[in-house]
Amino acid sequence: MLSETEFYDRLADFFDVMTDWQSRLAVELPFLEATFARHNVQSVLDCACGTGGHAIALAQRGYRVTGSDISAQMIARAQANAQRAGVTIPFAVARFQDLYATFNAPFDAVLCLGNSFPHVLTDTAALESVLNMRGCLRSGGVLILHNLNYDKRWKDKPRWFAVNAGTLDERETLVWRFADYDEPSGLITFNIALFTKNENGVWSVDVQSTQQRPYRQDEIELLLRRNGFREFAFYGSLQGEPFDAETSADLVIVATA
Repeated sequence: MLSETEFYDRLADFFDVMTDWQSRLAVELPFLEATFARHNVQSVLDCACGTGGHAIALAQRGYRVTGSDISAQMIARAQANAQRAGVTIPFAVARFQDLYATFNAPFDAVLCLGNSFPHVLTDTAALESVLNMRGCLRSGGVLILHNLNYDKRWKDKPRWFAVNAGTLDERETLVWRFADYDEPSGLITFNIALFTKNENGVWSVDVQSTQQRPYRQDEIELLLRRNGFREFAFYGSLQGEPFDAETSADLVIVATA
């Protein structure tokens, strides 16, 4: 089993293959920008930025964006992607628990997108993570936290996710995600199978695995309320439809500091 850092370091080369950024940003940016408009957001910390897709798109739209990630390899990819896109974004390697010490500046908004918070496995780490996100926000600033809907997912226990296809280093590549649910521990093992085809047309596969904690809506809300957040809104995706614990695929929490 890999730590979160090891998992995403190994995944960095494949991350842009497994993410359809064009389609994803087309549906997610309108919601983000509408939320920013309601909260007078100009400066943004994307604290699980991965290879920089959201950060770059927001910088291109005129926001002052800073990005961080626990994975140095993801940050290296994000820096290269930003350079190719022609935008300047400060990126740093940082855990959620180190955000305030790393940036020590108030932002108008903090983003934690892409089901990143479930990698925080313990109560202590969760508390420290939320305190650091709150510490990086000005009074009245907004946190947008985006997870899968674990109220539904832990009950249904879906095993397989969609397969993503692309090309990496001129080799055909497939990325297949799947999950194992451990009742005794209450944790999920998140697996990614990376298929690559060589020059002879022969496929090989490498499986990476790490643990996640399935936070329910009430757990996240209580954690945020106890640490200075207020004025909550809940959505079922980053397209902005209402959250339904029984049917929504995702849980998006918008909370004001």
